Amino acid sequence: MKTIKVAVLCLFVLLLASMSSALGRGFKPGVETMPLEEIRPGLKGEARTVISGEEILSFPVEIVSVIQRRSTPKNFILVRAEGPLIEKTGGIAAGMSGSPVYIGGRLVGAIGYGWNFSDHRLGLVTPIEEMAETWEWPASSVSMPDPVPLSAPESGDALSEEVALQDEVLDKEVSPDARVLLLADGLSPRAGEALGRRLGVTVYPLAGGGGAPSLPVEEDWKPSPGAAIGVQLAWGDVSLGATGTLTALDDQGRFVAFAHPFLNRGPVAYPVVRSVVHAVVPSLESPFKIGEAKAIVGTVTQDRPQAVGGRLGFFAPSVSVSVTFRDVDMKRESRKRFHIVNDPYLFASIVPDAMLGLLDDLWGRLGEGTIRSTVSIEGRHLVRGWTRKNMFFSDSDVVSSLVNEFHLLTDIVALNPFKEVFPLGLHVDLEITRVPRVLLIEDVTVKEKEVLPGGKVEVEVKLRPYRKQQETRTFTLAVPSDASGPCEIIVRGGGIAEPEQESLLAGWRSITDLEGLLTEVNAKEANNEVIIELLSPPKDPLAGAEEEQKLLSEVKKERLKEGTLRVFRSNYYVEGFMRRLVTVKGENP
Repeated sequence: MKTIKVAVLCLFVLLLASMSSALGRGFKPGVETMPLEEIRPGLKGEARTVISGEEILSFPVEIVSVIQRRSTPKNFILVRAEGPLIEKTGGIAAGMSGSPVYIGGRLVGAIGYGWNFSDHRLGLVTPIEEMAETWEWPASSVSMPDPVPLSAPESGDALSEEVALQDEVLDKEVSPDARVLLLADGLSPRAGEALGRRLGVTVYPLAGGGGAPSLPVEEDWKPSPGAAIGVQLAWGDVSLGATGTLTALDDQGRFVAFAHPFLNRGPVAYPVVRSVVHAVVPSLESPFKIGEAKAIVGTVTQDRPQAVGGRLGFFAPSVSVSVTFRDVDMKRESRKRFHIVNDPYLFASIVPDAMLGLLDDLWGRLGEGTIRSTVSIEGRHLVRGWTRKNMFFSDSDVVSSLVNEFHLLTDIVALNPFKEVFPLGLHVDLEITRVPRVLLIEDVTVKEKEVLPGGKVEVEVKLRPYRKQQETRTFTLAVPSDASGPCEIIVRGGGIAEPEQESLLAGWRSITDLEGLLTEVNAKEANNEVIIELLSPPKDPLAGAEEEQKLLSEVKKERLKEGTLRVFRSNYYVEGFMRRLVTVKGENP
């Protein structure tokens, strides 16, 4: 298995190298092009796109004007779409992004923008010269920056003051909108909204395609300009991607598409998919295509302001996520699997909301309940893997409580500053019930009010499972040999008033490697633990200072060994915090 993974990584590196070596030759579409200086108002042509299935159709367009800008793209061509096809769709639709426009058989550019709540017959074409410049950017395999909103061109640059439009007035204060949106499958509406806010795009959780555990791969797809394609961020039982249109291909299998950015993330490695279009939905805001991914056919390597660019027949590795879900009440078990692009920032953004959407769907309800969670991560630099177990309860929204920890875990692993964990596999095992599996700490009794240093103290803890008979458990704590005077005995639920990483907060220590980082995460208390501890003030202030310079995992290990800390792991979510006092008198016998 390791040999196979190494071979896959080597092939991917060779892919990036071969793509980079070809950049200097520039992108030349496989058809004759019309330069921007020949474009004049009144010229008529046609645009090609798919509105149903995979059949490429055309519709007439007329040049209205050429708009000069100070930002990228430097020029837009304003067109008016016409004909029965446009009447049927309600205008230029999201998903027509990249639809090539021809005048006299020569390629002018591709439709990329329109305006919401406007005349949807009007659209902006990105010139093919500027789309081709996408391939002048260097390709890279380094990690990408944080997700940024899908930015439309700045409104102040929308028009040159010398441009006079015929019949229509283009308001400078209204920015054009990119004809793109993310379609999601396997996500609940609230998960789609949360993910859209996180990525800065619009997510429609209605259909995205790729509902099978994995999309097939087609190595020799031969599309024509105008074909429906998609770019996927996730695929499988969770699907997230955008449908667009292929603009042009060169003789090396490289392509340009969309005529605007996807997420504007520069050098990327996202799957390109062959898509079918179910329908175009007319809308007052903006018509849009409902597309479905059918097969992975290549890789997007450039996500730039002018367009996306990539190559057919080359494939990038991905991150695998599997989820086992057991509904205790319904006595039902389900397994889900999906893939995510190998981008640590997108992985950390998408996985928690994908989990939110999956659980909303699998459980079939929102509200109170209890979840037992086991998260396992494996990959390079995690030889033995890493596992985190916890339990969650909420009287209003237990799934959200779980997702909050997922945000923490995915950030820690994917965005750690030490080592890239790739290939990366994430496995989640969840058990859920509507029953409040809550354990309340009702009372604490210390049998002896006075104890000797170096001795023992018995602590009786009364615990009540939710609406069940009270149970009593007795724990023995060790008294430090140097303790004296009043000491506190604290019994609490895990995570309640949990000690901070004082040494990190005070600047005494730092975490210097991935193993140390995961050790400190494992030192965090779980919600199903009952924590029983004896706290005594140190005689020597310097000894207290030394304690503050230790990491939490070190302090916890030492206290468990000396017996001043006990951890009882239950099958319940533990609530409650109680404090008692004992007095240490005399000397160690």
